[in-house]
Amino acid sequence: MATNKLFIVVVEDHSIIAEGLSSILQSSEELELTGIFQTAETALHFLETHPVDVLLLDISLPEMSGLEMCRVVKQQYKNTKIIALTNHTEKSVIQEMLENGADGYLLKNTSKQDLIAAIFQVMKNQFIMQSELQKLLFSPAPAGKAQPRLTTREKEILQLVSQGTTTSAIARQLFISPQTVETHRRNLMQKFEVNNSAALIKKATEKGLL
Repeated sequence: MATNKLFIVVVEDHSIIAEGLSSILQSSEELELTGIFQTAETALHFLETHPVDVLLLDISLPEMSGLEMCRVVKQQYKNTKIIALTNHTEKSVIQEMLENGADGYLLKNTSKQDLIAAIFQVMKNQFIMQSELQKLLFSPAPAGKAQPRLTTREKEILQLVSQGTTTSAIARQLFISPQTVETHRRNLMQKFEVNNSAALIKKATEKGLL
């Protein structure tokens, strides 16, 4: 009977959560908890000598993050299934975790029954994610915020800012006053809803305007 059990490892740096997961997993006769680790590094060391069916992986870990560990495990242990078990609901984090090969993504408020069901489902190559996260992941960008409307002058200044050109140099190049450059720069930051030039460049690049 024991040979039919699924071997589970938990990587979670909060002991109270790890203890709760341990209790849940040990309540199922079909699952065997073979290790609980507080860091990705110790868990990876364990994986070198122990086959693991399913890894329950937190994302916020002390040194190597769960995002990075997921990528490493999927490269080295292709048969090990990974379920992210986290509080992160940011779209970018979910996307990166999936790109790194996660087989499931659950929030820590998931029920005991759903967690155990998810373990068996990923073993059948079914991808697991709560419905509210699916809605978040596949929701379109809010209407009206997708692409700020820029004037020709603002586009010129945005391009020069992205090249690291100073306000005085932009003013000389465009034959306008430094004050006018600063006004345009402030307008750009307002349109992109950012507070500094670095964030402005990042957001403009994301929207394909640079």
